[in-house]
Amino acid sequence: MSGQGAASESPVGFPDSSVASSSSSAQGASTIAAEALEAVRGAAPEELNPGEPGVPLESGASVDDVLRLGAVVVWIERPSLFAVSLPVAQDCWPAAGDPVPSSERSLVVAFLQDDACAMPTSARTYRLEVPTEVDADAGLDLSVVGLEEEYALRLPAS
Repeated sequence: MSGQGAASESPVGFPDSSVASSSSSAQGASTIAAEALEAVRGAAPEELNPGEPGVPLESGASVDDVLRLGAVVVWIERPSLFAVSLPVAQDCWPAAGDPVPSSERSLVVAFLQDDACAMPTSARTYRLEVPTEVDADAGLDLSVVGLEEEYALRLPAS
């Protein structure tokens, strides 16, 4: 499974390099991403989602898939709960903030990561709720920010 075709046939989303946007919507999304990052940086550690080791069974992905792709997203309970799996070091991983709506069907999830982490060798999964003001019935676009690399992910319609 890889690329857009896999995402449209299963509940699993992978990095989508084809997500296109106009310059004004991209500008708005970058403002929202910056605000989400600022909120994560200012949050107390107990307010952030520390994630859990491994990948969810629902994803059908392996740790190797996450290490190779960089990020995998899957519906846990459509359309209200999803999980993002990221590559991490065994003893050092980022924490996630709450998803922030960036449009009617898209979210930004900001992560706070220690710059001193070793090379990723495992995966960590963050279960996150879709805010009520986002309509994920037609699918969900997700921007993951605050990491060394940013990701544009897409979950298929429920």
